[in-house]
Amino acid sequence: MKTGLFGGTFDPIHNGHLKLAQLAKNRLQLDRIIFIPSGDPPHKAGKKVTEKKHRLAMVELALSGTEHELSVWELNRDKKSYSVDMVKHFKEQYPEDELYFIIGADSFYDLPTWWHYRELMSLCAFVVVARPDTDEEELLSRYEGTEKPPRVYFLKDILMDISSTQIRRMVAEGKDVSHLVLPAVLSYIQNHDFYR
Repeated sequence: MKTGLFGGTFDPIHNGHLKLAQLAKNRLQLDRIIFIPSGDPPHKAGKKVTEKKHRLAMVELALSGTEHELSVWELNRDKKSYSVDMVKHFKEQYPEDELYFIIGADSFYDLPTWWHYRELMSLCAFVVVARPDTDEEELLSRYEGTEKPPRVYFLKDILMDISSTQIRRMVAEGKDVSHLVLPAVLSYIQNHDFYR
């Protein structure tokens, strides 16, 4: 089986996340996508992140009625979770699967700064979500010789001008975000008075 791993803070999960997951699944003919909300993301240290249980609840609402799967593995860990740990976990859980790690171009650019990134590159293929201005050659030039990721697939032509940061800011400013998140997620945000 071909399994896509889609990790993220999902604070909140939005329509762009869902569109991206479906596009990755279709274009790379993946058998499934597993959404993996982050527990204690190292790159968010010092930043305010909504409580785990609420981010999980929003992801559950967003995935309801879809064929995508959800893993609470990272949420249940009581220590910092690095991507290499997450991929190793799924490698152990699904030893026969080909793993595809879905990642943004900016994160892929920063990959050489990640914890045990060489090991991470050996464990999975990368599905890089490219912006319209992404220079693939420049991205790959950061990896020389044997360090070059063996399998990198670029998802192009995805116009998604949505980010969780933008949604939080819009909610704080009292702006309408109903076109950016599913109705159930919006109700959850409003009922808990998040991001104000």
